[in-house]
Amino acid sequence: MYKELFDLESQNEMTSFFLDNLSKLGTNRLYKKGEEINPDHADEVYIVIKGSLKEVLYSTDGDEICFFRLPKGTISGEMDYFDGYRTCVITKAIQNSIVSAVHRSILEKELEKNPKIYRYFIHSITRKYRLLMLKITDDKFNDSIGKVASTLLRFAALQEGEPKNNTRIKYQYTYTHEELAKYLGCSRSTITNVLKNFKENNLIDVQNRRVIIKDVDGLKKYTKSIW
Repeated sequence: MYKELFDLESQNEMTSFFLDNLSKLGTNRLYKKGEEINPDHADEVYIVIKGSLKEVLYSTDGDEICFFRLPKGTISGEMDYFDGYRTCVITKAIQNSIVSAVHRSILEKELEKNPKIYRYFIHSITRKYRLLMLKITDDKFNDSIGKVASTLLRFAALQEGEPKNNTRIKYQYTYTHEELAKYLGCSRSTITNVLKNFKENNLIDVQNRRVIIKDVDGLKKYTKSIW
């Protein structure tokens, strides 16, 4: 399933272009851990050069929900840019990060010179749409254990491609229990208990906050497939 939804070759081509080409036309900015990118305009696209960001929404009483994690080479602000209006999504630094901000005046010229660039933006938007589609599917079809299992497999697919049972998959990025809870919309204690259960059943291991998937098929048994 994930092979069809998340093509690693296209993803790598997109991130390489953003890093090696477009980012060099922008202005580099440092954002410290927890600092927000929350402009009052829709005239910049932000490329992650170093570190990682996340795209979040806040409720009126301060609760946070995380939609996407943005590692090196990925972008934020593209939907606002093409829509032309600033929305309520806020981008937040997970760790100290360097971001290249490319202004509309520069990007419009590049798009005119090379229309192929649109494909990279469409790929980014499509990828985020598919992530949201799977997240909504989990909310509808899976219980809390299934949600965690499905999310672990999905994160592995984004990193490695289609997860295979004879492959030991170690996450490149660290995930705290709190971060997973905000992504899944459940309590931190639920995440802790489910991960403990998976670990006791030899499905995963955790080293230095990095998840290692040991049994792909075992995790799949906890999920409901969409096809």
